[in-house]
Amino acid sequence: MTPYTELNKNNIKEITAGYNIGAVSKFEVLSGGSANSNYRIDTRDNTYVLTVCEYKSPEETAELARLLAHLEANGFSTTRIVPTNQGKHLSTYNEKSVLLKHFLHGEMIQSLDGGLLFKTGASMARLHAITIPDSLRNQFSYGIETLDLPDEMATHPFSIWLAWVKIYIEQNISPDLRKGLIHGDIFFNNIVISPDREPVIMDFEEAGDYYRIFDLGMAIAGLCWEHGNVNHAKIKPLVDGYQSIDPLNEIETNTLKSFIVYAAAVTACWRFRQFNLTTPNEKLKDRYLEMQQLADQVWGIPDCEFVAHLK
Repeated sequence: MTPYTELNKNNIKEITAGYNIGAVSKFEVLSGGSANSNYRIDTRDNTYVLTVCEYKSPEETAELARLLAHLEANGFSTTRIVPTNQGKHLSTYNEKSVLLKHFLHGEMIQSLDGGLLFKTGASMARLHAITIPDSLRNQFSYGIETLDLPDEMATHPFSIWLAWVKIYIEQNISPDLRKGLIHGDIFFNNIVISPDREPVIMDFEEAGDYYRIFDLGMAIAGLCWEHGNVNHAKIKPLVDGYQSIDPLNEIETNTLKSFIVYAAAVTACWRFRQFNLTTPNEKLKDRYLEMQQLADQVWGIPDCEFVAHLK
């Protein structure tokens, strides 16, 4: 990734002077991420990630930092924030918010095996049991209301498809579905596999208070999709891992399929907007089709057949 904010040695030195981490010995751009500029920073004793938040306001960035501190206080393993010399969660650079975090050592694996999927599911269930911070209550960035395009695109085939998906999802949302603290974007590039083979979920930028089953649906869209097809052999260990900590109730089991469609559609819509409207990108403009295809494939599976795959 070419960073939005390009930092040189002097810039890095200027920013890190506000932290008690010692002298920086080297730094490099980290790939991944579409809303931040990320740099790996090495000192004599430790390794960190310096994140320049390109779009989030200082208030939004501070909320993310407080959430990470909340997760740490509740024993959930994820990214840890490094406070400034004044004990603050964030600093600024060129009027943009900056976070310094401990580097998570490990690797990102695009195709997780059954054991890692089981552990990821269990970690998700533990996350959902954590008390929701008051500032996040009843908030989520990618609810069903985001499934639309600007009015001038009402006749676009994708816009018409979104309208049908929205109707389908609305028919499957029950007031009895449990809500909780969800991550909202569990794809493989938001999971670091530690040296001791434990999945660590990171990047809580889209976290919110929403249906727990949505998070599981998003994780299936992000982790159980291979070579253009949904992989049922991967769905089961992920769901089994979740249920080893917190069994799904009957409503959640019966609506999981529709929430996979929901999650895939939300992701497709975000990609369409991002790469066709917000920051047009000729190479990525059709990337939304992958998630649209996933949604259509899952949507076409008979309900009884899908539930049978979970047993």
